Amino acid sequence: MVITDRYDHVIDDKNRLAIPSQVRNALDPEVDGTAFYLVPEGRYLQLIPEKLFQRLATLANAGLQVPPELARARRLMFAAASRLEPDKAGRVNIPERFMADGKKPDPFGEAMLGREVTLVGAGDRLELWNRADLQAHLRELFADRHAVQRAGQQIFGQAPPGT
Repeated sequence: MVITDRYDHVIDDKNRLAIPSQVRNALDPEVDGTAFYLVPEGRYLQLIPEKLFQRLATLANAGLQVPPELARARRLMFAAASRLEPDKAGRVNIPERFMADGKKPDPFGEAMLGREVTLVGAGDRLELWNRADLQAHLRELFADRHAVQRAGQQIFGQAPPGT
C-alpha cells in the first residue's frame, strides 16, 4: 500500500480523528493490520500501520544486553508510541497527551495538536500535522525545492545530475 494525498480534518471534542476512507479501504488487514501506531516525529506525529510498525520494531531487537545509546533510543521511541484502534466509523482516539488543550499534555512533546489538522500521505504511513504548521513547512520546502528534489532522487534511486 502506498499512502498519498493530503486530508484536512478536525479532531472532535472527544479527541477522535477520522482516518480517510481512501486510506482505510486501501489497508489489507492481512498485510497492514487494522490499527495504527502513533509515533511522535518532531513537528508532526506519524500514523504507522500496525503490521509495518511491528516489523520495524523487531529490527530494534538487539538481544539481552544492548548498547546504552540503543537502549535510550528504544526507550524514548516505544514509551512515546501509542496503538490506535479505529472504531466502526473509522475514527481513532488521539491520546490526551498529544493534544495542546489536553488536561495532561506530554511535557516532552514537540508536536502538540490543535483541533484543525491535516493528514499527509507519506508512502507507507500518514503524517499528522497541525494545519498551520504544515502550511509553513510546505512553504519552507518550496523555498528549498532544489534540495528537496535532490533528496527525492536519492529516495527513488536516481543519481542527481553531476554526481
